[in-house]
Amino acid sequence: MKTNTAAAATERLLIVDGLRGFALFGILIAHITYWFNAGPMPDGIIQKFDGIPFQIAATFEGIFVSGKFYTFFSFLFGLSFALQIKSRDFTIARFGWRLCLLGLIGLIHSLHWRGDILSIYFVVGLVMIPLRRLTDKWLVVLAFLLILNLPSRIREVYHLIKPVAEASPQQRKIEETNTRQYWDMLKSGNYGELIKSNIPAIATKFDFQFDSGRIYITLGYFLLGLLAGRRRWFADLNENRSFFRRWLKISGWATLGIIAVAIPLGLMFGQGPPKPWLNIVMGGLFDAHSMFLTFFYITGMTLLLQKKSWASLLQHFSVIGKLALTSYLGQTLIGIVLFYGLGFNLLGEINPWICLLLTFPVYGLQVVFSHWWLSKFYYGPVEWLWRSLTYGRWQPMRRVAIS
Repeated sequence: MKTNTAAAATERLLIVDGLRGFALFGILIAHITYWFNAGPMPDGIIQKFDGIPFQIAATFEGIFVSGKFYTFFSFLFGLSFALQIKSRDFTIARFGWRLCLLGLIGLIHSLHWRGDILSIYFVVGLVMIPLRRLTDKWLVVLAFLLILNLPSRIREVYHLIKPVAEASPQQRKIEETNTRQYWDMLKSGNYGELIKSNIPAIATKFDFQFDSGRIYITLGYFLLGLLAGRRRWFADLNENRSFFRRWLKISGWATLGIIAVAIPLGLMFGQGPPKPWLNIVMGGLFDAHSMFLTFFYITGMTLLLQKKSWASLLQHFSVIGKLALTSYLGQTLIGIVLFYGLGFNLLGEINPWICLLLTFPVYGLQVVFSHWWLSKFYYGPVEWLWRSLTYGRWQPMRRVAIS
């Protein structure tokens, strides 16, 4: 019986790591397709690319990737939080300290790349501490209201009733100039200029998080992950197989239904001057589409990774998942080397469809590195440092060869 329990726990951990690896694959697609830019682009950059391959890549990224994998990753963070609560050595002080360390890593990352999400996780993680005591019923209600971005919808309806003043031509000119200056800096600036430029952008990033509602959505997925840990959705995968299958069908059909509604709406009312009511409706449909497609990915990949025919792919995804923090930061390093002037300076120079295809060799390189690293060490380098600083003592790192 103990053997069966240990085997089930090992399978669970392997599949959760595999889900992290798959989420990082999607995150890589989202970031690499548009050159790890993480911000607005000057006029004329995207417009110079055309053709069927570009249209296919842009449509694929927009429908199946954009806004779908930071949610997936956030769900898994909430699940990890639930597992940490159940551990014997969990304390609020230690978890808070662990979050502070993650925030510091995120701050350093933000200085190099504006798309960092770790600093967001630090803030949202602090909110999770008091919310951990919510009942399952309130977790479900609050999670879905946040995932559907209700705070942003309320603000948009309010602005529909009481419109805010539009940006003046002078303000728009300043924004365009700042966008061009940042783009030029990425193309030709040195390392010091990159760091200096990204310091004020940290505050801008949080403005974007609240304006877009992404920070609310992230919290919603944290809460849903916490619920998944409580309800033991991944603790016994065989018993929950029907649950995952049911939600796979629900989310799949719901996704198709939303697309069937959104496309005619866009065709009928999307032409002509901007329509504020249409933006609210389409924004709500996009958030619902992202929610159901995220559910589809989570449930679908959970079922697929349990199949014996997917065992080799599970191994590849899981090694990335075991090194999730190192792999996430490593993707940024690769992006800087490939696209910024500090490296090969491919920013805006190669077609996004080629960038999308680059996902496969880049991710493959990370898989090879992860296999090699884990054959010699217990933890990824950043995971090891994070764990050591959390516990205040150096953790065992190198695997001991058995002769």
